Amino acid sequence: MADLVDALAVSAPHRQRLDFLLAAHDLTAVLRVNRLLNGSRCETSAEHSWHLALGLLAIARELDLPLDLEKALRMALVHDLCEIDAGDVSAYDAEARAAKAQAERECIERLAASGIALGSELLALWLEYEAQETLESRWVRVLDRLMPFVVNLSNGGQAWKDHAITRSQVVRINDPVREHAPELFAWMLGRIDDCVARGWLREG
Repeated sequence: MADLVDALAVSAPHRQRLDFLLAAHDLTAVLRVNRLLNGSRCETSAEHSWHLALGLLAIARELDLPLDLEKALRMALVHDLCEIDAGDVSAYDAEARAAKAQAERECIERLAASGIALGSELLALWLEYEAQETLESRWVRVLDRLMPFVVNLSNGGQAWKDHAITRSQVVRINDPVREHAPELFAWMLGRIDDCVARGWLREG
């Protein structure tokens, strides 16, 4: 990446901006567990972040949520930038997720220190999301759970079947939805039971 920036012959502060944008593009190379609707490949973390932000925009308007929507959208777009260095692991693998927590923070701190004006806000938004103490961060987490769930419903539960995921695992991972959007969670429970009946999720 540095060689490319040098070849473009840019100078500070433009170099700092370009460095950040190129680093952020690496999120397009991070593959997630979930597959696309057509099942052809796994989605990337960049695609997930876009889908989450768009879902948040739609749901916030539909439900008239009392959010600082602009802030929530910024948070949605940056919440997984930490995976540029740390990679993605399944939401169901708590041990692996805990193991990469330090790498995630170091990645965000590296990006935040890149010298661009967004740096301090980037770190603040990520920390707020991780802390889960504000309405905005909680609804970003709700959509972070909802969007992969909807994709699994629509592609025959491919990721669930690939990894032998159980009903109780899906219920547990969607606990943020239960806590902050109980009506939505009630709808999810009905779909979860249907997925078990179809063989997309294991009992247990």
